[in-house]
Amino acid sequence: MTIAASPDALDRKIDLNFGQIDLDRNGLIDASDVLGLAARTISASGQDFDSPKAVAMLTASQGWWRALVADLDTNRDRKIQRHEYRAGMRLLAEAPGAFDDVLRPMALAVFRLMDRNDDGTISADEFWDFQRAFGSSEAAARFAFEKLDTDRNGVLSESEVLSAFRGFYTSTDPDQVGNHLFGDALN
Repeated sequence: MTIAASPDALDRKIDLNFGQIDLDRNGLIDASDVLGLAARTISASGQDFDSPKAVAMLTASQGWWRALVADLDTNRDRKIQRHEYRAGMRLLAEAPGAFDDVLRPMALAVFRLMDRNDDGTISADEFWDFQRAFGSSEAAARFAFEKLDTDRNGVLSESEVLSAFRGFYTSTDPDQVGNHLFGDALN
């Protein structure tokens, strides 16, 4: 059954994502949360921290943090509160070109980091490593992988991963495949 597009779907995904990033669970996102999540993702990938993929991930994370502070930190305290994150991410979701400017570099860095064997695709095992870094269960990761593998070839392509990131961060459609980037975000 298709449900009409709802801003609530986007808000639920944004709130889930806030919780994934707020590593110390203090109700704020700061630079240590963003870089800590990057470090967890690098560690889960098995890359050395000085590898080109890890450096690219850290660079993308620093760029994302700068964008968050510039665009979302309304009180300029260099900490993003939940309400700032939700309001700011909704504005980014609606702004033409914002995904490509702010989130696409991070999505590409994650894709390249996940692709451990450099074959241009993400296997189910590689995807599980990424999901583990974000606190997803193995069952949620397997569910997400099946949903995101839209061509059903058993791997995720760069375009499938970028489409999932775009859908997760920008779509209000409850049936959008990207809703499953971190498991089943709407249930």
